[in-house]
Amino acid sequence: MGDKDNGLDSGGVSNAQIMHSIGKLVGTVEAMNTNMAAIRGDIQKLDQAATARINRVEDNLSDKIKESSSAINKLIDDLEANVRGKINGLGDRVTALEGEDKKIIEKVAKLSALGGGVGGALAAAAVELIKHIPH
Repeated sequence: MGDKDNGLDSGGVSNAQIMHSIGKLVGTVEAMNTNMAAIRGDIQKLDQAATARINRVEDNLSDKIKESSSAINKLIDDLEANVRGKINGLGDRVTALEGEDKKIIEKVAKLSALGGGVGGALAAAAVELIKHIPH
């Protein structure tokens, strides 16, 4: 009897053993596929959790930026109003100084005119005195 009659191949391994090994291999591959599906599911869950976390951080930062921008805009508006008030105050002071300058110019002009009139009168009086002095 040959090996084939015993259900053995030429290497001394039975067909039943080969079929058993193939069955174990198929079971292992199926288990690996199941594990890969579970791993893919876990990866998807982690990705969703990371995306949700990133969205929460973005929302939180957006809210903080909005809050900060409102405060900064108010500060800028307050500074602008303060500077505008100071500039208006300077304008008023310049206007007041210009008014005082005009008053001083008018006084100097009046005094100059008065001084010129007095000087002219003195000169005329001196001329008259000189005319009346006997030579």
